Amino acid sequence: MAPYILVGVAGAFLFYTATQFEFYRRTGVLGPDFWPKLILVLLVIVCVYEIARIALAQSPDDGTAGILENIAQGVDTAPAPEFSPPQNQPLRLISGMAATLAYVALVATTGFFLTTAVYIAAFLLIGGYRKTKIIVAMSVGGALLLMFIFMKLVYVSLPIGSGLFGQLTILLMKLMGIR
Repeated sequence: MAPYILVGVAGAFLFYTATQFEFYRRTGVLGPDFWPKLILVLLVIVCVYEIARIALAQSPDDGTAGILENIAQGVDTAPAPEFSPPQNQPLRLISGMAATLAYVALVATTGFFLTTAVYIAAFLLIGGYRKTKIIVAMSVGGALLLMFIFMKLVYVSLPIGSGLFGQLTILLMKLMGIR
């Protein structure tokens, strides 16, 4: 139980510290204290749950140790994988590196949405996935989801692109209610 108590107390202290952030509050906008506080509240909730689970366990040796107990006791929680020599696929490796370099080079010009959609599709293809409808749905849906999360929820400014690419991004932002 001790690891959960220590982590829970540390989380509570850090939550208190996050309540001391000084910043200008704007109406209708999450402040920089929101995400740290949310994560710390979830951490404390998990610790309280684990402390209660351990305290209410019928037997301390019932084999229901949590991750922190296993780490504290030095127990390896991962099952031993069967050994098989890795296959070398240098073409896939080089293709993935090239796709990443192309993403970095093009994102300022083509914008976050389009570049990310193509990047996700490229990685699915490089990885060997061949179902076209799934690739299109995952790449477009994934890029829209990431754009929404970063721009609407986390307030990260992403590259919109230039020319027609910028107009496409602005259109998508209006459709998703992003200002």
